[in-house]
Order: sequence, then C-alpha cells, then structure tokens
Amino acid sequence: MAQNIGALPEVLKVGTNEMELVVFKMYCTHPDGKTDTRNYGVNVAKVREIIPMPTLTIVPDMPEYADSLAEVRGEVIPIVDLGRWMKISVSSEFSFRPKVIVLEMLGTTVGMMVHEVERIRRIKWDQIKPPPSLMQSKHGGKITGVTKITDSDDLLLILDLESVIQDIGALMPKKGISLDEIKKIHKKKLSGNVLIVDDSTVARRILKDTLENVGLTIFEAVDGKQALAILEDFLKKLGDQPIETFLQLIISDVEMPEMDGLTFTKNVKNNARLKKIPIIVNTSLSGDENREKAKTVGADGYLIKFDVTQLINEVTRFVG
Repeated sequence: MAQNIGALPEVLKVGTNEMELVVFKMYCTHPDGKTDTRNYGVNVAKVREIIPMPTLTIVPDMPEYADSLAEVRGEVIPIVDLGRWMKISVSSEFSFRPKVIVLEMLGTTVGMMVHEVERIRRIKWDQIKPPPSLMQSKHGGKITGVTKITDSDDLLLILDLESVIQDIGALMPKKGISLDEIKKIHKKKLSGNVLIVDDSTVARRILKDTLENVGLTIFEAVDGKQALAILEDFLKKLGDQPIETFLQLIISDVEMPEMDGLTFTKNVKNNARLKKIPIIVNTSLSGDENREKAKTVGADGYLIKFDVTQLINEVTRFVG
C-alpha cells in the first residue's frame, strides 16, 4: 500500500529554519564483500508517496539509471535507479526492501528507486552543513548538505534533486533568453545587481546564465547564512548609502543548509537597513501553502523553478 505523505505533519514551519526529511538507505558492496550503509534525505514536501517496487517497462536509448517507466495511479512516470545514478552496486546476496519514492517537483513527477526507506526525521537546517569538497568530489557534486543523525553517529546526506531531474532530461530550461525573446514578452534590456541564493549548482547556473544574458550583474551565495554575510559586507562598504540603491533584488531558494530561505527572508525583512530589498522566493516546492509561507515571512514574489518567461516577468517587477 502506498504511504500518503500528504497526511504527514507540516513540512516546514514558517521561518523556524526546520523541515522534515524522508530518510532512506542506499547500500554499497565493496570488492572485499563488505556492504556499507549510506543515509540520504529528501524533503517531505517533494514526496507524493512511497510505494513498493512497481512493474517496470524498459525504454531503449536511455541511460541505464533512467531506462524504466512505470504506471503509478494511472500516470506513466520515469523511474530513476538511484543506485545506478550514484554508481554504487549491492551484492545480490544482501537482503533489503527496495521502494520507489514518487517525487513531485519542477513541474514533473519522477519515481526514485531506493534500497530501503527508514523513517521521517525533523531536522533544523542550521544542523545541516555544506558538504566538504572531498565528499562533493566523491559524489560528483550531487550533495547539497550533510548532518549527523541524532540517535547515531551516522551521516545523513541531502541530495541535489535538481541534478537528478536534469540528468534524466526532465529539466530542460533555457540557459539564457535572447533580446528578441525579451521583446516578445514586452520587456526591455535590464540593468542592476541581483543576489541569488541557492545551494544547487544547477539552479544557480540556470539563474546566473539567464539573468546575466538580460543585462544584470549577479552575486551568488550557497545558503542563507552566507547571503546574510554578503549583505553585511555590502552594508559596511556602502556606509550611509541605502543598500537598495546598490542591490536591486534577491532571489532565494527555500531548502538550503545552515539557514533556509524562509528564515533568511525573515531576517532580511526584520533588518531596518535591508528590509527594502525585494526578495523573490524561487523554489521547486509548488502549492498555495508554500506560497503563503513565503508571503508570511515578507517575500515580495514567488516563483516555481524553472520557467524562464515567468522569471523575467517577475524580475522586471523590481528591476528596471
């Protein structure tokens, strides 16, 4: 029977810097025959349901980690074999209970095949740290955060799901937008400075390429804590000059280590010298509830990744 995630407790309290993760296990068998356990997490808000292994249909001419489709509740969806995507394998003699986590994000539905689902854990984002460079290198830049599981010494890794979606070809936004395309949506060439805050390298690259192509200058931060440090540095350098005359806009993700986007937005809007800077929340989390959470902490706009036309329309509300 499917596990209905929609019935679970609230995912992300407004501005309290905590969220809930579906924690799952992946097993890796080494040449010496030993099998180790790796713990990963995905935001409950992106999970539609968790189901037993469905019947798979193989699709030709696809990468081996994304060569299957399955019918789930009348909808045919791609299935990502996470073990193959991560280039790990487990011995056929090792016993585990595979599951498929059905994700809804970035305007698409994808099944993610995992070795075993453990439980749901509530974790504060400030307990999740950016991964060390060695770990990022080992995982091909696919990890956005790492923390310790509270009742053990095991590490919990947060996956960059935008990378998963992009790798299977379900995320295909334009990397930039031409001046002709801007004219089609009745916009002019833009100018100004924008700070983008996102822990996903894929998301930052898409935003940076698009916004630079329309004339904007981009500053980058990988989480809310780093973004606040950048803003404080701007304030010191500007002296008595209002910061909004230098920085015209902030575009922030929600899910980030150290400090999530809602907490970051609340901190900015509670700071007398920063509160006039418009903030657009840019997230893979859809739904009116998440939009209302962003509004509650003072966000001036809300975007679902990655609609280029919608992005430009929203940005030009604040940047001329």
